[in-house]
Amino acid sequence: MDINQAVVNYIAIWNERDAERRRALIAQTWSEDGSYVGPSRDGVGHDAIDAMIANAQQRSVLPLAQGQSPGWRMSLASGIDTHHNYVRFSWTVGGTADAPLYTKGTVFAILAADGRLKSVIGFTDAGPARAPK
Repeated sequence: MDINQAVVNYIAIWNERDAERRRALIAQTWSEDGSYVGPSRDGVGHDAIDAMIANAQQRSVLPLAQGQSPGWRMSLASGIDTHHNYVRFSWTVGGTADAPLYTKGTVFAILAADGRLKSVIGFTDAGPARAPK
């Protein structure tokens, strides 16, 4: 797989609400034993990655009031930096009329020999203020 297509697919996976299409994109984009680790979620293998993303879509990745889940969409927010079998890019979620609160993050990934994602590590770079405790 071409690295640019892998990143386009990665963004599309987080936006895809149809479970069958999302699952097909995950299989196309992640190796069978691929993983995702981020500050608030993780998963290993296609089933776990799919469940993790479906859960994030239902809960909303944005820290909104309970029960509030706008139609957020992830977008690419940087160029795609790659060398050897490593890739890095940034994304945003929100910042729209439907989802005005904004979150930004960076992904670091290792590619499998076939060009699919083997290991994805996500970081949150910016987000809305958290509610006081």
